[in-house]
Formats: sequence, structure tokens, C-alpha cells
Amino acid sequence: MSRRGQQVAIAGGAVVMAALVVAAMGQPLPLLSRPADADTVTRLPTLASTPPPSATPAPTAATNTAPFDPSPVLIVLVQLLIVLVIVIVLVVLAHLIRSLLRRRPHFELHEEPDFAIPVVPTELLEAARQRLLDLESGEPRNAIVAAWLGLETSAAATGLPRLPAETSSEYTERVIGVWPVDSDRLGDLAALFREARFSVHPLGESHRDRAISDLRVLIADLEQVADRQAADRARSQATEPGALNPSPATRRRLS
Repeated sequence: MSRRGQQVAIAGGAVVMAALVVAAMGQPLPLLSRPADADTVTRLPTLASTPPPSATPAPTAATNTAPFDPSPVLIVLVQLLIVLVIVIVLVVLAHLIRSLLRRRPHFELHEEPDFAIPVVPTELLEAARQRLLDLESGEPRNAIVAAWLGLETSAAATGLPRLPAETSSEYTERVIGVWPVDSDRLGDLAALFREARFSVHPLGESHRDRAISDLRVLIADLEQVADRQAADRARSQATEPGALNPSPATRRRLS
């Protein structure tokens, strides 16, 4: 079922449920009106002559219609049917709402084991090393903010897509977290940036030391990933068919 169809089904179910509740709580309405009592009918005077004394007036039969009185069993059955319909509507609505809540966004982080880890960009490593130098000078608050903003710029240069609801800080944290780095250090560095950017209390050298330590660990982790990826590329190139038969110039260099 499409999303529009689910929304129409939810709206229709809500209308049906509201109508059933109103019908269950309201008073029954008479479908057929009873004829007026014969005694209350106003007779108009007639100009006819008085009948002879020997004539006996015909008796008028009063027709009183008895009101509809349903049996208690029928009332209980109708009430049970209304309750059953309401329960079914509620179950359907709950199922539709649960299916809508479980619907994932189009852009999501791949967490499958076979997800290919992208190559660590050289620019990202160089920017991280430069940010480490920036942290070592200047006022701690400004140094931490400038270092993280530099990481945001280098993360955006990787070309990885940004989720619609992500802030720039969350996007940077997610991009760097694509590679197997220390997540605690990454989260602590992001928390230091938010504290330096949005707080009013002073930040000292202890905050700078934490940021430097976090960034050093992240740089070391990224370098290890980059080295492993370079070694894998070298092995794959060595096993290519052309690598088994090197050119004469290559053989002379090797000799």
C-alpha cells in the first residue's frame, strides 16, 4: 500500500470509528412516526342535518399503535457488534501507524557487514594533521572551534551524502565514523566543540589537552586504515595478469 493510500485508510478509519462511537452513545431515533391518537383528532363541524332518532351512531375504533420494544438479547447483540467493529478499526489503525513509523528514510547509514569501507582521502588526513597544529596555539575555545570547523570542511569534501535532518556537526561525526576509529574519542571531540561553541563558561588548558589527545587518536586510527588500504591495493595490483609479466624496462630495474 502506498503512503497516500495508508493516509486515506487512516482518515477513513478515524471517521468510521467516530461515527460508531457517536452512534453507540446517542439515543435511538424513531424511523417511522406513529399516527396521532384518535382521541386527539379535532373534528370540524359539519353542516349536515341531524340524523333521525332511530339511527344508531357507529362506534369509532381507537387505533393505538404500540411503541417498538426490542428484546434485551437484541440490544446486547447490537452493542457487542458495535464494540467488535470498533476493536477491528483500532487494530487496523494501530497496524498502519506502526508500519508508517517503521518506514526508514531514503538516506541511511549502511551498517551491513559487507558494506565496502571507502578509501581514506588524503585530504582528510592532511586536514586533521593541520587541525592538530591549530589546537596547540591560541585561546582554547577558539582553537577547539576552529579545529572542528576545519574537520567539517574536509568531511564535506569526501563527497559522502548528508542526511536531510543532520546538522553539520552530526554529519562530520558520522563521516569520520565511517572508518574504524575510536568512537569514544570522536564523540568526546564533538562534545568539546559543542561546549566551546555554545557555552558561556570559560574553557581552560584541560579542554585543549582533551581535544589534542582525541584528535591524535583519530589521526592514528585513520593512518592505520589508510596504510591497510594501500597494502591491499598493492597486493591486488601484484596479482593482476600484467604484473606477472613485467615489461623489459621493469625487469632491468629489478635486476
